[in-house]
Amino acid sequence: MPGKHVRFASISTAYPAAVPSLSYSVASVPSSSGPQTPPSRSTTLPPNYHGYSHRKRSNSYPAPQPSRVHTLLAYSHHPVINYDVSLPPSTITTTRSGLSSTAFSEPAVYPPVSSLVLHIPQHIWPIHVHASYNGHYVTVNDVFTEVYHALRKNATSAEYHAIPSKKDTEKVRMAYETRYRRIRDRHAYQAEKQQGVKRVDFLAGHTRFMGIAVTPGHGGSSVWVLRLS
Repeated sequence: MPGKHVRFASISTAYPAAVPSLSYSVASVPSSSGPQTPPSRSTTLPPNYHGYSHRKRSNSYPAPQPSRVHTLLAYSHHPVINYDVSLPPSTITTTRSGLSSTAFSEPAVYPPVSSLVLHIPQHIWPIHVHASYNGHYVTVNDVFTEVYHALRKNATSAEYHAIPSKKDTEKVRMAYETRYRRIRDRHAYQAEKQQGVKRVDFLAGHTRFMGIAVTPGHGGSSVWVLRLS
C-alpha cells in the first residue's frame, strides 16, 4: 500500500516475564501506557482449593489426556484471568478475589506433563511449552511465559508477504502500528517500532486470553487450543 510500510528485524526481544503478582481487578484491558506490574493484593488459597477444570467424557471420542486444565487456564467466556497476550505476564490481573500468585507454580494440566503444544486457530505457528519453571512439569506460569515469548518472535518478510489477502495484510499492519503506538515513552516507542512485525501482529488485535480448550485430534489424540478474542 503506497505510503504505508512495515519493518522486519532478525532479532526478537521480549520484556522479562516473571511470575505475576496476582491482583484483584475489575478491569479487563491492561493500561495502554506500556507494560506495568499491577500492585499485589494476594491472599492464600483455601486448603480445599483445587485449581482444575474437569471436562466431561465424550461418547464419540476417547477422553483427552491430560484431561484437566488448571482453573486459571481453563477456557471460558468469562475467564478468571484478565490478560492481553501482547503484553508481559506481569500485567495479568484477575476478576476473582481470594487467588494467590502461588497458583502460577501449580501444574498447568493434570496429570502433570513435561511439555505440551498449544495451537491458535488460523495461526501458523504452534507454541511449544516446556517445564522451565521447576524442570519437572509444565506450570501455569510456564504457559503464560511461553505464549508471550513465542508471540514476540519476529515475523519474516516472506511470512508477511505470504498473507493470502490484502485485507488480512492490512489487519496485520494495523496491529503492528497499534502495538508500538500505544507506548508513551519516546525511546521505548522507537525501539518497539524498529523491532518490526511480530507473530502477535498476525492475530490482528485478537489478543485477549480466553483460555485453553481440548479438542479431538487425529487417531484419537487430543489437541490443546489457545482461545483468544
